[in-house]
Amino acid sequence: RHLWRALQRFDVWIEPALVAEWSRMIVEYATAQGRSIPDGMIAAAMTWSEPDRDVKIARDRALKLLNAGPLHCVWSGRVLTPTTLDVDHCFPWAAWPCDDLWNLMPAHRSVNQAQKRDRLPALEMLRSVQPRIQEWWQSGYLDAGKQTLGERFVTEARATLPLLGPSDAGLDDIFTAVTLQQTRLYHDQQIPLWSPPRSRAVASLSR
Repeated sequence: RHLWRALQRFDVWIEPALVAEWSRMIVEYATAQGRSIPDGMIAAAMTWSEPDRDVKIARDRALKLLNAGPLHCVWSGRVLTPTTLDVDHCFPWAAWPCDDLWNLMPAHRSVNQAQKRDRLPALEMLRSVQPRIQEWWQSGYLDAGKQTLGERFVTEARATLPLLGPSDAGLDDIFTAVTLQQTRLYHDQQIPLWSPPRSRAVASLSR
């Protein structure tokens, strides 16, 4: 934790130093091969490209399910409406920019924006809502009526979650991999955990 705080404190110097050193190594490598690389090309290649959020597929699926029947916030269990629906990144975008379908969850706007925000769900929180998460995965993606959407969901899970092999495509397997990834993110980045207290306010959201 102390190392992470130190890196945050000195990141204004660390990043330029790393970029400068990497640029120098590129020039040396190209020179050894008898090639010349313009400075502008190196600078353009080293410019950070901020990824864009893309939640359209998850939102469209959630709205379609809302039109067919009740859809619940995975975190609170509260019934959603088109005006209260948010698509939440289970693992916060600020810490890990991942728009994989398995990471996109229907959530109540007040829960997502006022409670969870950019925090990482604690393991006990994840496990307590496992049935709702898996219900969303099933109805949102696997039962979408489009084979490619279900295939994309499974393919993305295998590509980004740990310890998922070709035969580990069940929802229980994927959820276990999600909990392992949560542990990795917490230990690697020390993201603040979210585990809402069992209060009357929280309990009322599940009704």
